[in-house]
Amino acid sequence: MKIPITIRQATLSDLKEILEIEETNFSSEEAVSRQSLEECIRKSAGTFLVARDENQIVGYILGTLVSGSYTQTSLNLEIKRVAIHPDHRGQGLGILLLASLKQVAVEGGVRCLRLTCPDDLLSYFEMNGFVEEEVPENHYGSGSGWQLIWANPFYQEEI
Repeated sequence: MKIPITIRQATLSDLKEILEIEETNFSSEEAVSRQSLEECIRKSAGTFLVARDENQIVGYILGTLVSGSYTQTSLNLEIKRVAIHPDHRGQGLGILLLASLKQVAVEGGVRCLRLTCPDDLLSYFEMNGFVEEEVPENHYGSGSGWQLIWANPFYQEEI
């Protein structure tokens, strides 16, 4: 019997479990601080989603709204983090979280999702519908990795 997974918005009461997942997935230099995670929950609640089984949070995805990006003036979501508890990897939770954030984008009239990913995750995100984004030569990205985009197929420009 499979344990049902629910996806919902992150709340401040989830902070401790989110922080534990953060610390098990990232080095102390890479990990987001408790204060930053708390601020993200407060400011990005609609785009900060957690996956929960019947006992605990098993993963999360953090997207932040961005407008006036270098390619469009419409609303975009930048995926800042996808993290799965090590005991629950390989079960499709990342795919489920990405699908849930895509649904938030569709329902919210968001033009696209963007992210930067390392070489070792490129095929994973491509499998989930992301494609390499052409970045203008005068745009200087922050950090290394692939700039990927998922275009909302239901997005309609306002007239």
